[in-house]
Amino acid sequence: MRGRMWLMTPWLGVLGAIPGVAAEDPPHETPRADVIYVRGNIYTLDANRPRAEALASAGERLIAVGADAEIRRLIKPETRIVDLGGRTVLPGLIDAHCHVASLGSFGLGRLDLSDARSFEDVVAAVAARVKTAKPGEWIVGGRWDHESWPERKLPAHEELGAVSPENPVWLRRVDGHAGLANAAAMKRAGIARDTPSPAGGEIVRDERGEPTGVFIDNAGDLIQAKLDAPAPDAAALILKAQEMCLAVGLTGLHDAGITPTEVEVYRKLAASGRLKIRVYAMIAGNYAQAYFREHGLVVSDRLTVRSAKLYADGALGSRGAWLLEAYRDRPTDADGRPYTGLNVMKPEFLRTVAEDGLLQGYQVCTHAIGDRGNRETLDAYALAISRHPRANHRFRIEHAQVLSAEDIPRFAELGVIAAMQPTHCTSDMRWVYDRVGRERAKWAYAWASLRRTGVPIAAGSDFPVESHQPLLGFYAAITRQDGKGEPAGGWHPEQRLTREEALRAFTLDAAYAAFEENQKGSLAPGKLADFVVVDRDVMTCAPQDVLQTRLLQTVIGGEVVYRASER
Repeated sequence: MRGRMWLMTPWLGVLGAIPGVAAEDPPHETPRADVIYVRGNIYTLDANRPRAEALASAGERLIAVGADAEIRRLIKPETRIVDLGGRTVLPGLIDAHCHVASLGSFGLGRLDLSDARSFEDVVAAVAARVKTAKPGEWIVGGRWDHESWPERKLPAHEELGAVSPENPVWLRRVDGHAGLANAAAMKRAGIARDTPSPAGGEIVRDERGEPTGVFIDNAGDLIQAKLDAPAPDAAALILKAQEMCLAVGLTGLHDAGITPTEVEVYRKLAASGRLKIRVYAMIAGNYAQAYFREHGLVVSDRLTVRSAKLYADGALGSRGAWLLEAYRDRPTDADGRPYTGLNVMKPEFLRTVAEDGLLQGYQVCTHAIGDRGNRETLDAYALAISRHPRANHRFRIEHAQVLSAEDIPRFAELGVIAAMQPTHCTSDMRWVYDRVGRERAKWAYAWASLRRTGVPIAAGSDFPVESHQPLLGFYAAITRQDGKGEPAGGWHPEQRLTREEALRAFTLDAAYAAFEENQKGSLAPGKLADFVVVDRDVMTCAPQDVLQTRLLQTVIGGEVVYRASER
């Protein structure tokens, strides 16, 4: 997407029995392994033993991690022995902020506009889809990015109407916080010149006051409410996304904002054994209080539901992020007042849910992108915590993209985790100065500044906003460059993470953000046997070589859930 490089699906070298290794029965008191991996280059992220050559698992858990000689003593006649041949093993990679069903929808054929390099490309893609659509059928898609187009302007609906006069069209922007509707869709939604913008949203209008077809944040609900396209099967969406994620080395997902109905789909998939990947689900904020009052916390190896997802503001790309000062490239709104973005959820409601989370024991995770959105969220958390102190609450801010320097220490002071997406930085850096100027941009995507205060960074991708490939995020975190190695030296390189910090962000710190650091995130005896095998040492290779990394195996609970095919 947007010129990024993608990991390649590789051939898996032969990982077989080691010649000459005797399968001797160890002493009775020594644990014996079902599977051992030997001759590896293993990064454990275990402080007691950061590096290892071999590991052993029995059932779903690791029973030993260490040198080859140590692990070989655990072999029994039925032990399966896997020779890594010097290949690199990492703890299972976790995406700490993503949207699973949405990724699955694109995998199953939703109109994907991420490759559109102009609005003309979008129109052409819609025209092609109209040819196969039934009369009056909705055409739904997304992932367009006007910042990748030559004119870099938000589109308008007229050209869509020309190619789709009868079929209503609804196309979400790549950030998910804006959408484009054609005339037929607006007609179904009853949108007219005098339709007011709802609280926390904007119907974008042209110089004549007519709707352009672009709806930002809560205004999109006006179209979404009339979208009567057949609902895709939720299980199919999840399983397709799972297939895509296992193939890139993800072993855990934090699904950010789902309904109680989706929870039930996940539960059924877990009970049937079809849910292989580990899911930490956040209930959408408007359901949270009643859901946790009725169901309590759900904690299991495959599915955990103990958090709520709220929104403070919109996105920077569509100018919905809530800022302390006006946008540099949109200083005033239509009425001449300073334009600072949108608060899509009342701070009072945020505080109410935060207090309820502290009382009922669930975690609160709030989307906040602009510096005011982040400040309001921190203020709400601080007030809730002062009223209902609770140790180890692990409240989170999702994204934390643009911060005020004075608010950075507050994360650590309040015990708030920053869940951030490194590829947002390398996608957005092209236009961040346009939105907020150079001075405010010093504190944009401020990973290192937060880390220096002791704040855990739980890394993710926000897929399908960005690619679901986790090593693209790892590369972005250590370079702050795009796939072409630009800009030279990295964009605000002082905010880069070290390789160990970046790996922790996608493993141990992501596990910590889900209260799961004692079960996953590092490779140590007693922990779940979740790990990946790759073809090169991403901790020492040239940064650009990270982008060429080939995934060989994904292992969850000792089971190989993805194995690369031969080329």
